[in-house]
Amino acid sequence: MLGALRDVLVLGVLGATAQSCPRPTEILANLSEDYDSLAHPGQLTGLPVNVSLGLYVASIVAVNQKDQQLILEGYYRSAWTDPRLNISRFNCESLTVPTKSGSFPFWQPDLYFDNSVSEWYGAGGLTIDSKGYVFRSERFKHVFRCPMNFDMLPFDSQTCVVRMSSYAYSSADLALRVFAEGAVELPPDYWGTTEFKLTAAAGEVETLFYGVGENQRGYSFVLISFHLHRMPDSFMMFVFVTCILFTFVSWSGLFINRAVAPARVTIAVIPVLIMLNLENNVISNLPPLNYLTWITSYLLLMKFFCVSAVFEYGLVSFLIQLETARERQFEAFRHLATTVKKKAAEDEASISCERPRPPSWTSPKVYPSAGSAGSTSARKLLQVAPGVAQKEKEDKEPAEEKEKKEDDTEELNLQKKFNKVYRLFDADDSGELSWREVQMGFRKLGQYWSKDQVQELFFSLGIVGHQRMTQADFKRFMMDIQKFLPGKAMNISFFERPPSYQVDVVFRWLYITGVVLVTAGWLLSTMGT
Repeated sequence: MLGALRDVLVLGVLGATAQSCPRPTEILANLSEDYDSLAHPGQLTGLPVNVSLGLYVASIVAVNQKDQQLILEGYYRSAWTDPRLNISRFNCESLTVPTKSGSFPFWQPDLYFDNSVSEWYGAGGLTIDSKGYVFRSERFKHVFRCPMNFDMLPFDSQTCVVRMSSYAYSSADLALRVFAEGAVELPPDYWGTTEFKLTAAAGEVETLFYGVGENQRGYSFVLISFHLHRMPDSFMMFVFVTCILFTFVSWSGLFINRAVAPARVTIAVIPVLIMLNLENNVISNLPPLNYLTWITSYLLLMKFFCVSAVFEYGLVSFLIQLETARERQFEAFRHLATTVKKKAAEDEASISCERPRPPSWTSPKVYPSAGSAGSTSARKLLQVAPGVAQKEKEDKEPAEEKEKKEDDTEELNLQKKFNKVYRLFDADDSGELSWREVQMGFRKLGQYWSKDQVQELFFSLGIVGHQRMTQADFKRFMMDIQKFLPGKAMNISFFERPPSYQVDVVFRWLYITGVVLVTAGWLLSTMGT
């Protein structure tokens, strides 16, 4: 009997519970009677409606740097109180309605994302509690505008702001605020994307005024800021370090023999192409910028260094051509020395071998007698012979004079050439040559002698102490140039080297010093970022 009574009581309680909270459709039907969906709840109280906003960010899908956009996905949440939706009279604690079904015919705030580029909404729902508190949540994936500054790329930080507001209601009708728990909620241990670290996310409310005079109205905005800091490891390893390595490759090419043009040109040009490729890869992922970033300015400077190596070898090649031309002048100098020596030998031979010869007309001649059989012929011969002898004499004198004139002309030309060469050495026109003048003179002829080599030449010519080389000493040197030429120098200073070598060495030091200073300065500029 007691068991049956208990069952009856349980069924009665269940029936009463079932009757205490009707089905959602019945509740919505009852609530919609005499409900004006165009009137916001504040019109009943005369106060603005407080609407709380917030985002649950499931993930930052991407940070699109080229288009300067932030892509988020998660859940968009809003909440407000509408006393007309008090369901306590239905003995219900809460009511949940899906938003996609369109089965919620009541007032909702006309909220929108002010800086969205594209929007997508998924499943969502509304929950109403017994006091008319409405909580709405919808899945979303939106693309937001996010102006970025890349001055310190790849050590840059970006702040992207999501702006939410009401389109039609001013702050006098709708007061926006963030949830008490915060404007942003993130999954546990979420830190951002593979490239950007989410360092902070916070929300605030601001009021902006639009219109003029009596038409001016304020509108509430909820701003949710996402602070993103780029992780520079990828840039530093694959761009910065690669840039430095190929800059040093370009520098190492400066140690290749400057006479080996193909190798020098190849190792100078390849780093330039690498720099251009790195630069294009960085710029292709950025929007068009009218300023240089940290990494692009560094790439630009390293590109200048690599290009300067190409131009430097162009200068070195030009100097090598000048040095080659001067070497040809030295060969001409040797040829002149040989000619002078040969001429001196010929003059000496002609002087030693010259003997006095009687004139042709003093030689005894035999003429036939008048009574001889050949007297008539003899008389004729006697008449002709003096004329022939005179003609021979006249012909011989111009030939000797011509030969003498040619000899004089040749000697005069040799003397002019000798004087020209000597003036090439005699910089101060003193008539004598110091060791420095001899050294500089031979530099003009493509011979880069050390001081020791010049002093060896002076010693070989018997010039000692502070004596200077005279023209006679110089001619003696030219008479036997092979004998007096000094041997190879054991030590030769930098300033005694060929110009092409000097340019190469100076540029090596300038290049590596500039690269080290620029790199150190760029790295120091990142301190504190």
